[in-house]
Amino acid sequence: DGRKLDFRIIGGGRENYFKDLLSIYVKIHKIDVLLILLDTFMMFNWLQTLDLSPAKTIFLFPSDGGGGMPLGCEEILKKVDCPIAMAKFGQLQVEKVHGLKTGYIPHAIDIRNYFPMTKEERLELRRKWGLEGKYVIGTVARNQGRKMLDRTFKAFAEYSKLDDNAILLMHCDPNDNAQVFSMHHLIARYNIPHKVRFTGMTFFNGFTYKQMNEVYNLFDVFILTTSGEGFGIPICEAMACEIPVLATNYTTTKELVIDNNAGYGIDLTGTEASENPAVHGSEVIDGTITGSWNVERGICSIKDCVKKLKLLKENELERKRMGLNGRAAVLKEYNWDIVGKQWIDLINKLGGQY
Repeated sequence: DGRKLDFRIIGGGRENYFKDLLSIYVKIHKIDVLLILLDTFMMFNWLQTLDLSPAKTIFLFPSDGGGGMPLGCEEILKKVDCPIAMAKFGQLQVEKVHGLKTGYIPHAIDIRNYFPMTKEERLELRRKWGLEGKYVIGTVARNQGRKMLDRTFKAFAEYSKLDDNAILLMHCDPNDNAQVFSMHHLIARYNIPHKVRFTGMTFFNGFTYKQMNEVYNLFDVFILTTSGEGFGIPICEAMACEIPVLATNYTTTKELVIDNNAGYGIDLTGTEASENPAVHGSEVIDGTITGSWNVERGICSIKDCVKKLKLLKENELERKRMGLNGRAAVLKEYNWDIVGKQWIDLINKLGGQY
């Protein structure tokens, strides 16, 4: 908006996450408020040994699986002055499993960057992309293990047998060096190369906000077969564009999608929806697997995913209604104009006026 911000970027030290210099710079610069945004396991267990005075510390933390925090990482929350959950799921889980009270401030998006285009603009966009008359199922996600994108391809392969007009549009780099499996090989295995499109982004060259808004507006449905999310920013970006969401019913999907009636949750495999607790602690659930740091990961049902893709395709009015609900939820709760004020209020409370 034209304002100039006076800030300094401090280069890293010899160790990861600035841990060899953090306490030194806190004292040199007499930092009043130190805000940390990392996964807890990245700070285990060196943060507990640091003297971060005189700063008041805020830790915005994710929890992207069941069973509680990554093994032993609840100690990180005890170290900081003000732990803040980025999702209600994380806040409730930490209280239920570890008996810790935390604050809650969600992630947010700029609604000036993500918004629904007009019907005419969307039609022109589809002509530009060669997607006229197609039912576009879209994903925005990196091919890392936690996202379980293999289930996206498997579910789409089954659904596309029912719908000749279906296209899977993937916003990710199929040649990402960090990928956990070969996307091209899986696409060939399930005989869907003519039905899968990539947007053309690469892991070293992302899209602008304008381009990303166009990508979301190409979708009829946004799909994410994730094993768990600490929040789910692409979900909210899709919602802001009035795109209905279909995502694994695990971790934050309930509060973002289901509670806002902005789409459907995909049941965990072998698990009825009624058997899946909103906050997962010591419950044994058929549709989860224990991953690294003893975090439970949800595995979505391919059959249920196909069923709900079909349901969404056959109910255009329902898709429209869910899209409108999603946009309304973003405007109300996940909008930077609102969430930014929550951060300003918290920082002012801890460190005085700036």
